[in-house]
Amino acid sequence: MMHRRRVLVLFAAAAARMCGAPPAAHAQPSAEQVLSDMHLSAGDRQRVLSGEFVTADVPSVSERDLSFAIAFLVKTSPDALGKQVMSGNLVTADAQVQTWGELKGPGSVADFARLKITSDEARALSAAKAGDALNLSAGEIAAFSGAGDRPDAILEALRKMLLARYQAYRASGLAGIAAYDRGSGRTTDHAADLRKASEASAGLKKYLPAFQAVLLGYPKATAPQMRENFFWVKSIIEGKTTYILTHLMATPDGAAYALARRQYYASTNYNGEQSTAGFLPAPDATVVVLASHAFTDQVAGFGGSMKRSIGSSVMARKMKEIFEAGRKKVTS
Repeated sequence: MMHRRRVLVLFAAAAARMCGAPPAAHAQPSAEQVLSDMHLSAGDRQRVLSGEFVTADVPSVSERDLSFAIAFLVKTSPDALGKQVMSGNLVTADAQVQTWGELKGPGSVADFARLKITSDEARALSAAKAGDALNLSAGEIAAFSGAGDRPDAILEALRKMLLARYQAYRASGLAGIAAYDRGSGRTTDHAADLRKASEASAGLKKYLPAFQAVLLGYPKATAPQMRENFFWVKSIIEGKTTYILTHLMATPDGAAYALARRQYYASTNYNGEQSTAGFLPAPDATVVVLASHAFTDQVAGFGGSMKRSIGSSVMARKMKEIFEAGRKKVTS
């Protein structure tokens, strides 16, 4: 766990001023210091500052966890980059995204007006059952079954299901995330994995208590100057249609930015994800240091350690592609 603590302690120290931690005890480090304290070699530090992507290992927090850390440079200011991320402008940097929308306030079915499904997608939902193929609660499975085989009724059930999950999370945070029904009395508690990811770093607790409190205690907990946005996304991942609900939280302070992205629902392929990032000022640029945890039942059980290692490497490569596309979009 030492490497993960170092990575997130550095992120915490870099953003401590943003969340009200005492500045006298821990001054904001330079990007060079952060990269050095991540135990990157001099060559790797120079690669980051030269525009390359450099990854590091992050220990898993559960048997379902695919985790990694990454550092890279973006030729814009932390404030400008943070605003681009929070606005949703970079959502389509992921070529897997088919359509998306923003959720505001209490939300309504109308917020999902742009969400459409094909007849094949409707059939897949109408045939939903407990198991690993789809991430649904017992009540959600019953709702899709009750919609019959009419695509319009199934689409309406899908929109209502996503809205209900958004409203439950917005009202109760982690406690509002319904478990996935795996059948035979088994469930997957995605909220528990998100909590473990939020609790993983002693450094985050020490240097960034307000930000960690938000991750653990949302919506009751907040941080100074915190901003948040909610989005829904329809993506095609590994050939499967996936519906995702995302919560973005950020705390800016002058030239720096702290940000967390929490996917509190994903319908298939994986269970959801949480990333924390520091956007640190560099000459005419921003150094991004990010730690990510994506959760999937596919790497649990026998041989899980090897599966997690391979899966984390594959995920890191895929995320590099997405980050590179996003970087080009920001700087074009």
